[in-house]
Amino acid sequence: MRKSVARPSDGVHRFFHESVAQVTASLMDRPFLASLLGLFRRGHRERRFNLPTLLWLGIFAAAHAGLKSMTAILDKARDTLVELGKVPLRGHSLTQSGWSRAKQRLPLGLLRRVWRHWVELARLHAGDAAVYRGMHLVALDKKSVRVPEALWAKVGSQHSGRRDGPAQVEMLAAYDVCVRVPLEVTLGRANTNERPMAFRLLGNLPNRSLVLVDMGFYSIAFLAAIGTAGHQFLTRMRSNGKPKLLRAFGPGDGLYEIRGSASYWRKKDPTVPTRLVVRIVTLERKGGRPVRLVTSLLDPETYPAEELAELYHDRWHIETFFRELGGDVEFEHWHTQTVRGLYVELLFYLIYVTVVRAHMAQAAVRAGLPPGRLSFGRGAQACLRAWHRLALLPAALHDAIRGELCEHLATLVIDERLGRRFERDTQKRRALSRSKKSQTLKRQKHAA
Repeated sequence: MRKSVARPSDGVHRFFHESVAQVTASLMDRPFLASLLGLFRRGHRERRFNLPTLLWLGIFAAAHAGLKSMTAILDKARDTLVELGKVPLRGHSLTQSGWSRAKQRLPLGLLRRVWRHWVELARLHAGDAAVYRGMHLVALDKKSVRVPEALWAKVGSQHSGRRDGPAQVEMLAAYDVCVRVPLEVTLGRANTNERPMAFRLLGNLPNRSLVLVDMGFYSIAFLAAIGTAGHQFLTRMRSNGKPKLLRAFGPGDGLYEIRGSASYWRKKDPTVPTRLVVRIVTLERKGGRPVRLVTSLLDPETYPAEELAELYHDRWHIETFFRELGGDVEFEHWHTQTVRGLYVELLFYLIYVTVVRAHMAQAAVRAGLPPGRLSFGRGAQACLRAWHRLALLPAALHDAIRGELCEHLATLVIDERLGRRFERDTQKRRALSRSKKSQTLKRQKHAA
């Protein structure tokens, strides 16, 4: 009979489990954790990584993705408890190989369930701010993401026409611009068009959504698919579009018929229409070109033209989500060499962002602020500090810690640029810019 190579549990590692379990139990209620256990089956060699430990380490790793290796992340996770005055943990208690094996066994469905659980909590905390006239405002957009070089043969690259750049995937995200949480994500090979990828997400959007997309998604087939899925849309018309006026509502506002070639999609689905009745609103800003907004919201009294312009401007908030992933989370620092590991790490990044945003939504609503008025970077740091305190103190004090965190998050307000609804935290960007310039000047001085 073959012996198990799993090391027996010791008091030190049991202490780590107990400390981490306090944090996980505070973030997720026990009935929900118990429902996840039915989806989780650990292997005999990963006995040291139970489900609460895996969930906490995954979120901790997402928050510290910028560290050079997974070993450094695990060491920091262990040293965090040491710095808090706890007993020292031996280095072999948490190993990169053990974490990698345990992570490979994590079901993707389990992680998606955790992610959606926090999305619902964020909406619950946001209350009335989570919807617009009974609809969820959902923005769709695509971003090219660098991935480990080991995946180049499967995903390709698009740095140049010769495909000699870094390995990349196309990531299409659906983002709730009211609550500021990611709703759905799909990956495609490098240089994949966004419209075929977007069809995959329509069935997973919340019931009755207003889908905000840019001109890259504009096509008769996609707009018709949004309506078939039970949603509304708001987008920009291409400059060469020639709609046919059916009824004028006012200056620059009317009911139109648009036509387009849907031959590619009609081969797959003969029911795809080639004509669609929509409302088109023409906007002109001082010093800018006229912009034509195309929408399925046909009632001009319920949905005034000025309100549609503001709603479409809110689409830009998905760009802040991509900026947060790249700048504050540093999610392109992957610590895996497999496609499945890539999905696991990506889901942990999305869980981490959603958990932070849920805390921020609760704090913003209590302070009477929109959820987007709080700084994600500073809010994420405050959440990490609070979560570390949860491992120190007994469960009876956890409510007090969460209350202090909520009060502190409400103070992290960022500035708004006049005339825009897009909030910018300029202080951090300027500091980073000045740091780069300072380093360049030092290198030039040293070279001279």
